[in-house]
Amino acid sequence: MTSAVNRGLIDLSSARLDLDGIPSVLLCSSLFPFRIPRSQWDHRLQLVAESGYRMIDLYVHWGFHEEAPGRIDLTSPERDLGHFLDLARTHGLLVMARPGPYICSETDGGGLPWWLHGDADGAPAALRTTDPAYLAAVDRWFGAVIPLLADAQVTRGGSVALVQIENELDFFDCPDPDAYMDHLARSARAHGIEVPIIACAGQGELAGATGEAAGVVPTVNLYPDDASATFDEETRHYAGVLAARDLPLLVTETNRRHRTLRREILAGARLVAPYLQTSGFDHLVLPSAGNWGDPGNLMTHDYDFGGYISPEGRRRPEYDEAIALAATLEAWGERLATAAPVPLDAVPLEGARAGGALALEGGGHIVGPAEIDGLARTVGLRSSALARAEGSAAPVAAALDPGACPFWALDVPLAPWGVEGTLAIATAELIAVEHDETGSELTLRFEGGPRSRIALVLPTSGEGEEILRQEGHGTVRSAAAGPAVRIVVGPRGESRADPEPVRETAGGSVLRLGDVLRTAGAPVPSATRRALPGAEALGLADGRVQAELELSAEATEALLLGAADLVRLELDGVDRGLHVPHGAPLSLPLPPGAQHRLRIVAETWGRANFDDARLPALRIGAGRGVGIVLEVRSAQDVTDLWEVRRLPDRRTRDELEVPPLRDLGGWSSANPGAGTTYARTVPLPGTDRLGALRLHGLTEPVHVAVDGGEEQLVMPSAPIVLLDGGGASADLAIRAPHVPGGLLERAELLEVALPVVHALRRMPEAELAEMLTRTAREAEPSRWRALPAEEQRPSGPGLRIGAGEPVLLRVAPGEGRGPGGVDGGELLEIHGADVQVTVLAGGRRVSRHVLGAPVTAGGDPHLSWIPSGWRTDPADEVLLMVEALAERGGIFEAVRRTRTAR
Repeated sequence: MTSAVNRGLIDLSSARLDLDGIPSVLLCSSLFPFRIPRSQWDHRLQLVAESGYRMIDLYVHWGFHEEAPGRIDLTSPERDLGHFLDLARTHGLLVMARPGPYICSETDGGGLPWWLHGDADGAPAALRTTDPAYLAAVDRWFGAVIPLLADAQVTRGGSVALVQIENELDFFDCPDPDAYMDHLARSARAHGIEVPIIACAGQGELAGATGEAAGVVPTVNLYPDDASATFDEETRHYAGVLAARDLPLLVTETNRRHRTLRREILAGARLVAPYLQTSGFDHLVLPSAGNWGDPGNLMTHDYDFGGYISPEGRRRPEYDEAIALAATLEAWGERLATAAPVPLDAVPLEGARAGGALALEGGGHIVGPAEIDGLARTVGLRSSALARAEGSAAPVAAALDPGACPFWALDVPLAPWGVEGTLAIATAELIAVEHDETGSELTLRFEGGPRSRIALVLPTSGEGEEILRQEGHGTVRSAAAGPAVRIVVGPRGESRADPEPVRETAGGSVLRLGDVLRTAGAPVPSATRRALPGAEALGLADGRVQAELELSAEATEALLLGAADLVRLELDGVDRGLHVPHGAPLSLPLPPGAQHRLRIVAETWGRANFDDARLPALRIGAGRGVGIVLEVRSAQDVTDLWEVRRLPDRRTRDELEVPPLRDLGGWSSANPGAGTTYARTVPLPGTDRLGALRLHGLTEPVHVAVDGGEEQLVMPSAPIVLLDGGGASADLAIRAPHVPGGLLERAELLEVALPVVHALRRMPEAELAEMLTRTAREAEPSRWRALPAEEQRPSGPGLRIGAGEPVLLRVAPGEGRGPGGVDGGELLEIHGADVQVTVLAGGRRVSRHVLGAPVTAGGDPHLSWIPSGWRTDPADEVLLMVEALAERGGIFEAVRRTRTAR
């Protein structure tokens, strides 16, 4: 596969990556414009280019660009994809464009628009498949974005050198990957893509990732434990698999630590693209609800995995490692890019257990021992050239620093650099190969520590040899006849890392909001008794759905199925806390004999970016909202009297003619895990009521079929099956693994009904932000209470936030800035316990923070970043809405701030 132009020609044949005809190894940093303000795109691109990286990985977020069906925006300021690509070209950076349709990226729906989810009008039956409704939407998206990328290809003088379709499809149970990926590839080509098309495997299944579509090059994403001792072998495995297809190993996502990137290169990777090396912040897109918890989590707005550039644009110490690696890659050039990976034990090195080596064409090795234990080590290298010249095979001792993976040289011929002789040993890194103007002197520049050792074996007149040595920092020049060789060893240059920010505690004042949130939002017309629509059916991409329901006096329990993401419950005027069930059942016992009022507020945090069956709302395509609300009228134990239709034992593979009766999951067998089928007919309630089967204490996933229909997967985290067959009874068949000690605690047949809906409201996020900003501006000064100093310290007593009693905190301007603080940006560090904090500035939401029991991941849950330019009006204030998470209330402790240049 080839893309051709004067600059940026990438050829992926002959198991190499050739750039403009030159074998190359490329470093590539993620850089996502939807997570960085437009005014700062140029700055981040400049930093990436100055680090020595030559390519950026660019996700194009479909949901960000098509917020409503058919309204695709690729040109407004924050969505101006063409401008971003032009900037990349200006900085000399190639682009690996990744327009999806699915991108993952821990963002809302994995980048799939919200209107493809849940019960949205026209939502497809299945995503990431050949479902006609889904492909129609994809075709519209590709029809807009692909031509723009095509115009920016290197073949047309632009920066786009690779285009990736889909993303880690091998993680997803796609029933037809061949047809699906072929459709995407054909569409990309039809819309003008000439550069190589790639598809990445998330867990190494190349066919599942590419569908084996014609012309689609497989790549691999690798996310090892950075201290793994087996990672080198794993990477060489994929290099070998791809080399057998005459393709290079492209690692299109991986960890950010340069020791790991070095190990991948030593194992044969020709492109390494550390994911999120340039960090970002979710100002303009929702984060996702992900599966990095137990199993669910809320991704933070701070999208930062510790990359070499922080979200606000600060260079971290890893930035220096990037410069060092880029320098040695450039110095070795084609010699490294055409070298074959070999295990570390294939070279004469003693004392290292991780890392790898590259066998150079024409002889010699680049040797990369990796120190993965955090300990300083001394290793030994044996040079055959030195042994021959000195008559001794003693190893040369070399210092291996903690956490290092240097590129050392061993018995490397100098001939490709125009000089006879051998670079016998170098335990400093080669960073430049220079020739003087006359060609009479070769200079090899190295970067290393004071214990570095360099030794060259050079021929002299006759048949003699000169051993040219340099230990530590300094310069030495050969005395032999012919072109002179000079060795220069120096320390690493000054760090480019920016200082860590220093934060100060900010003062402020507090406004009690009272019932403002209770009455917020537009009423939705509703019948008095019906199922509630999801957020998507209400046209709500981001915001809150509020339902008020009446439960009958017969109800013993309120049951919520599928509610997500942040679910607040209030029963008879008493706050019952915030829950993050990720769609798992929520049960609220009810005092008997009286009617009850139930208020539910469901706030969308972000739709699932991954497909995980363990919780309903973690499935790709799952909607958001209050879910199905039921009142339980009665419960009957149905644990016993199940027919055992199919046994887990070897004596039978067919259904039994005369099945025995056992309790559900109670068949005894010596075959754990073997499949067992149980069956029972259960009665259903009459008209206007439903049945439900609840499997208490379920320990393993089971498959349930109702009345001979398609099986449903029932997980331990969501062990309820609705029975709405419309008849007087339901025939149940449960296929389960045999579990010694018990499959479950008990089975219940529930009689349930839909409660009366008294009110339904929808509040889009933008309207909530505007309302809170207006409330702050219009509130009488006497309603604001200054925060005492003792309530503004992390780990201090803090400000108590009552359950159901939200407050608005106005953050005092920092020293030297006006009320709006518009000169530069601000980092906020928010502290509290059992509270949710929504940060507002410039009349818009900046971020949300859940500080308490719900699991968060992705970045720092305490950090918010208000970028320069976010507030343009001097009257704009920084506001924090603080809500309690727990029934007992919560504590707001402090907000600490620091100024940022951007």
